[in-house]
Amino acid sequence: MKRAPRPQLTILAIIIASGLTACGGGGGDSATTATRSASDNAAPSPSPSPSPSPSPSPSPSPSSTVLSMTCVDGADYQCSGGSIVRTDNGVALTSSGVQVYGRSTSDVINESANVSTASGLAPASGGVAEMRIGRQGDAVNRAAVLLRNLGLTWDGKVERPLIIETFKTTQGRVQLDGNGALQSSTTLPPPSDLGFYDFADRGPAATQANYANNQYFPRSEPSRCGAGAATCPTTDTAGLSTQSGNWRSGGTAPDRIDGVRLHNDGDIHAGNGRPDANGNPTILPGGSGIGVPFPGSKGYRSLSDFSYRYGNLAAWTTQDTVQIAEWTLGSMQEHNKLRRGLVAFGDVTDAAQVPASGSASYTGMVYGWYAPNGVDDASPFSGTATVQVNFATRKATVTLQNPVLETGGASVPVGLSAVLDIGSGNLAGYFTGSASNLSLSGGMSGRWFGPVSNGAPAEVGGTFTLSNSGSKAVALGGFIGRRQ
Repeated sequence: MKRAPRPQLTILAIIIASGLTACGGGGGDSATTATRSASDNAAPSPSPSPSPSPSPSPSPSPSSTVLSMTCVDGADYQCSGGSIVRTDNGVALTSSGVQVYGRSTSDVINESANVSTASGLAPASGGVAEMRIGRQGDAVNRAAVLLRNLGLTWDGKVERPLIIETFKTTQGRVQLDGNGALQSSTTLPPPSDLGFYDFADRGPAATQANYANNQYFPRSEPSRCGAGAATCPTTDTAGLSTQSGNWRSGGTAPDRIDGVRLHNDGDIHAGNGRPDANGNPTILPGGSGIGVPFPGSKGYRSLSDFSYRYGNLAAWTTQDTVQIAEWTLGSMQEHNKLRRGLVAFGDVTDAAQVPASGSASYTGMVYGWYAPNGVDDASPFSGTATVQVNFATRKATVTLQNPVLETGGASVPVGLSAVLDIGSGNLAGYFTGSASNLSLSGGMSGRWFGPVSNGAPAEVGGTFTLSNSGSKAVALGGFIGRRQ
């Protein structure tokens, strides 16, 4: 399968090359974070996933379990669901998707050679990645990534507020309404609104949610990078870019959207200090001007979504500054953590409609990240995927072929063929099992998407987690395919 060219993510390249994704003292112009406690145990972190336990024949979930796609944002959205139903073979099942994710191995501060970066990859569990993509006709034109319980804390005590990323190109504030639907056009308060930006009055007891999911750029004030910075970003995102696949004309290449945003979540300098005796605004400690200093002072997020008509495979990343100096009163070492994962989701096939006989074949692609050891950072890879299904024997055989790094084209040891078990009852549209090759072992799960026609659902997708306890190599990935 011919892969679509990878977009040039200029903003992301700038922020990584410049080392601006973390800035001590809340991201001000000077690094004010001194050497502090090396402990990173003050708040819970997602635990490494245990070795997947075999689930040879997934039995039905309770009849009350929602296993269909219901999107609160409207009929023109496809979504994955915001809670975990169960976990089989190291892969989490949601109402209309399956997902895996991992953490950076530099999470523990004693192991972090550079607190301004986060690197390495290890499987993790306990968090949830919720995907919401909007469509116009059969094409994706907007997307939101909601991330929760990923072991990210600003104050070393509580989990940071829910991440809601939409990659919008205008100033604003993203929230959820009372029904949980996106509200992405909320006006962003000015830095002088100390009732909203209440750190000036309340210090670390300030309202954390008011410093999350705000988009401060573009703005009229200049960016203020630290001394010696090679570049200083002035915008935080270029929005979503799109590439059309050839699946509409009978091919197997999906559409692709990509987005990157340099975020400021947790940066207290979004608000002013208390006015002076003459009523003039002041600057909070650690800053050198009014408003947040520059895009990406606290990290970045990215999304790549591969889509057909009914199903999607989303690859997401978030890098976040944790144990922020101001929120911890300088009692902890500010540093970065990184989380990345994959979600296969969409308009899942009604379990009652999945055939009990016959066979089907699907062809598409595999995408994911591979890290060769417990230190080096992960790199994206892609390849081809096929799924052969025998509905009578309740078996699905997933084959991953020719996986290579997206940059450089080097082969990665992710090729394999796994025979997975199809569920029963309300899980008849779900399959799961162990997966391994000579280098890696773990688990894999998948779902069918779209209506049943001519004896089989239209599309298929899934995710997997693979690792080697000796070499510490890890692969997290997903696949998506169309019926042939």
